[in-house]
Amino acid sequence: MEFISRSLELIFSPLGILTFVTLAGVVLSFSKRRLHAGRRLLICAGILFLLFLFSPLAQFLMLRLERQYPPLISPPESPKTDQIVMLAGYAEENPGIPVTSDISEQTVLVLSEGLRLYRIIPGAKLITSGGVARSGDKPVAAIMADFLQQMGAPAKDLIVEGNSRNTYENLVEVKKIVGSRPFILVALGCDLKRAAAVAGKLKMQVIPAPAGLWAVQHHRTDMSFSEKIADFFVSFAHPSLTNLLKLQWAWHEYNGLLWYRLLGRI
Repeated sequence: MEFISRSLELIFSPLGILTFVTLAGVVLSFSKRRLHAGRRLLICAGILFLLFLFSPLAQFLMLRLERQYPPLISPPESPKTDQIVMLAGYAEENPGIPVTSDISEQTVLVLSEGLRLYRIIPGAKLITSGGVARSGDKPVAAIMADFLQQMGAPAKDLIVEGNSRNTYENLVEVKKIVGSRPFILVALGCDLKRAAAVAGKLKMQVIPAPAGLWAVQHHRTDMSFSEKIADFFVSFAHPSLTNLLKLQWAWHEYNGLLWYRLLGRI
């Protein structure tokens, strides 16, 4: 089932569609009878590429995900909690390279937010969750714990859950650790909607704490309508490959939400 989900996600994703249209255009361009069709497809591919780079589509899609939960600026007063769960992104072991380079940028953002909360919550425990990403490596959660230790968190305050392979399993395994007690769940802002929904389905008392808010920082909630319109047009003057990457990520999350609903996980 996971293979089917990943395959469909890749095929119908922005990058998947762009790749297919481009390749189809190149192949047809080698045929004299299909030359015009091939050129049209290549033009369509070019337009799609520019649309992905220039338009604020990625920002809007990400914004809908990131605004689901507000940032957790200060410790929650009620319910009291001292457990901070951080969901894994990607990490791999590379001898001779500092742990800061072993983990993905997104995972660093999650760990940094978890560590910030740890510093302001007396007696807090840090729980890292994530299984093996690359055969032969130790679990991603263990590599995350190495990062936290080197950033100053003592080993006695770290708990490693290294058996899970995806977001659903993350929460299933974490429930074995936290039980019915409330806990802070740290994940990327765009990923948190699905993760918190899984926790809710599992009857867990979750306090969401988004990290790595990419779109929210550029779209204040107090912006006037005219400011939003102006911001919309200004965004076209700042093309970036980041827009394409974030669009792909947003598609991954929306696809994941749909798939989890179909499986009854949320």
